Amino acid sequence: MMAEAQERYEILRQIHDNGPVGRHLLAMQTKLSENTVRKHLEKMAESGLLLSRPSGMSLTSKGESLIGPLAPYFQKSPALSDMEKKLQAVLSMERVIVVRGDSDASDAVRNEISQEAAFVLLRIIRDGFVTAVSGGPVIAGIAEALPSLHMKVDVIPARGGFGNRVEYLPNFVASRMAEKLGGCYHIAHIPDGLSPELFLQVKNEIPRLKEIDKLAAKTDILVTGVDEPQDRSKWTDIPPDVRERLVKEKAVGESLGLYADIEGRILYRLYNVGISREDISSIPHVLIAAGGSHKGPAILAMARAGIRGTLVTDEGAGQEIIHMTAGKKSITGGY
Repeated sequence: MMAEAQERYEILRQIHDNGPVGRHLLAMQTKLSENTVRKHLEKMAESGLLLSRPSGMSLTSKGESLIGPLAPYFQKSPALSDMEKKLQAVLSMERVIVVRGDSDASDAVRNEISQEAAFVLLRIIRDGFVTAVSGGPVIAGIAEALPSLHMKVDVIPARGGFGNRVEYLPNFVASRMAEKLGGCYHIAHIPDGLSPELFLQVKNEIPRLKEIDKLAAKTDILVTGVDEPQDRSKWTDIPPDVRERLVKEKAVGESLGLYADIEGRILYRLYNVGISREDISSIPHVLIAAGGSHKGPAILAMARAGIRGTLVTDEGAGQEIIHMTAGKKSITGGY
């Protein structure tokens, strides 16, 4: 019975992530035979969980409502649970959630990370909360994965503008998340990478930034990603001499404008509006979402630098981190 229930959950999950989808593709994604998939689909359709259209299978509202509650029972295998415990210890995280696969090999796995992080966010957010969000594809995916609600919340960007994709900018992600939650968003029109002097001058002359500063000081939830600064094309906001130093000193991780080496030493910080490193310790809920084996060193570096809380990642990153820390104690316990 449990094996059958696990198979049906996998089918529901794949339709949720990729629907409308056909039976043949479902068989490939779930690694079940087409005959087995067909039988499950018939039973779930009789239960009112699915809709069959020429374009493929999609979930009804009843089917959608089951994904979240069933996840804790069927999403984890014993091997993943063991990995979560190891990562929680070695990274000194409050909690670690690992999804199957490697984001480097499949965009669907990256979507799973966003979906799981959205579930975490929904479990902790309450009316009156202030939520600060950074940018990037995974964090943008969290906003898209949220259902449409009617909450009295404020959403602010956790940092200024960075990157070249508008849909991944913190301002855009904050507005989209607020739209989904039914709350209010606050935009910070100031780029990352200003000099400390210019940064303070701009902050003092834009009243809206003072409002965001006040909200940032009351942040209840921080949602952030972790990046790896190996791609030098992403360093457009950093002065050339600093870029050379970061390469020389082997920066491997970045989050919230902080660049760190594998030991967690902060090598450089961008001055940006929103959440600073000093604010993190006073934020009740920190949610970190990042995956892919290539981001393992970055996640490790930023955890050692103090970016800790609840981590949602994938097997690819988890295996890389465990390999890198084999035989070592937790971050707080030393080596």
